[in-house]
Amino acid sequence: MERNWLLPGVDRISDLPSNVIDHILARLPLKDAVRTSTLSKNWREKWHTLPHIIVDENFFHQRSRQNLEGIINYILTRNEGNIEKFFVSVDEVKECYNLKLWIWRLSQKSIQELSLVMYRGQRNEVPSSLFSCQQLRKLNLCHLEIKWAHSFEGFPNLIFLQLSNVNIETSVFERLISSCPLLEQLFVRNLSCTDHLHINGLCLKYFCFDGDCKSMSFNTPLLEALNIKLYRMGPENNPFDLRFKLHGLPRAITGLYVHCPFQRFLAAGDTFTEVSTYYRHLRTLVICAFCFERVDEVSLLLSLIGSALSLQILDIKACSCQNEGASEPILQFWEEQNHSLFSFNLLQRVAVRSFHGKDYETRFIQFLLANSPILEQITVECMTNPNFNQDEVQAALLSFCGDPTKLNFIKGIYNPPRVDSSDSNDNSNSSLSSSDGD
Repeated sequence: MERNWLLPGVDRISDLPSNVIDHILARLPLKDAVRTSTLSKNWREKWHTLPHIIVDENFFHQRSRQNLEGIINYILTRNEGNIEKFFVSVDEVKECYNLKLWIWRLSQKSIQELSLVMYRGQRNEVPSSLFSCQQLRKLNLCHLEIKWAHSFEGFPNLIFLQLSNVNIETSVFERLISSCPLLEQLFVRNLSCTDHLHINGLCLKYFCFDGDCKSMSFNTPLLEALNIKLYRMGPENNPFDLRFKLHGLPRAITGLYVHCPFQRFLAAGDTFTEVSTYYRHLRTLVICAFCFERVDEVSLLLSLIGSALSLQILDIKACSCQNEGASEPILQFWEEQNHSLFSFNLLQRVAVRSFHGKDYETRFIQFLLANSPILEQITVECMTNPNFNQDEVQAALLSFCGDPTKLNFIKGIYNPPRVDSSDSNDNSNSSLSSSDGD
């Protein structure tokens, strides 16, 4: 059999079927795809129909960064087909005219996935032509400003929205969300709301909120997971006014991730029995700033996980407001729980982080061990502390655990207690709950 592909002068690359060429170009980085124009005369304009345009800091040489916006203009001008995905991640856009030009061209290209990520400089206003991109399915905006366009009727196909460090009025944000009837995933970071925020999304399944807000209400019947991190929630000189109020949280929620002091997250003035029905289907609970010494906080947590009849994963991190000595009220509280009727029938995995070996912390773990019949593993992150005898704590816990393999002790880094407990609003990545969309 003659192998013509080995013979000199035979241009097999140019003879490839167009669908094969498109497949090759789609899998190349944009910079390399553009370079294919030098392969042969037939390849000179092949990259002009690329459906995906991804431009980030790795795309440019140092000397070409000065003409970054011009290069993007050139790429969009040369494109002759539909653009399904456009991703730009740069420090800033210096000329707002260029941003308007990009969005206008993309609105003519049936854009489906759009990501504009800026990191510094003045926040440019999102061009009004963005609201005419009716084919959009995914939208990611960072360090921009959004103002309402009066002609905007909504994004009928949008299923994913992420807004990071975006200037937007609360009323505009609420109206935007309610104008996306198919929206399933919503990520909001560094959003400041002066008072109340209403989330209206009939198809919303996952909501991640990071910012300032005093209260939040939901019309989201399909919401499955709520990931929330709150900053200032009231006057700093009155911590009891910092509580965060929830209204209308759907009963179908299965994942709750709280990245703020737990006692602030619960509604002030409400008895927990009035809101515990929200969590009957909860399977994963992550709390990243919990005070094991506060009787009211511990009592509310036990009520929550006791009413969460489907709870399987509990991941909890101690806050940094711990005192050196044991508090008498919390120890008395645990004495009173010896005859309680709590039973966590489906709880399988537990993680207790920033564990300092205090008596009230140990009592909490003992209580879970004694009342969780199918518990598979409890991971204890022990902080390195000269006053903490891990062997003694481990022995105290083993007496409540029939199977020592259930206990997993890992080392953590000891952080001295902070004077101001309001600083305990820290984030934590949970390895136990990573599969649940945190």
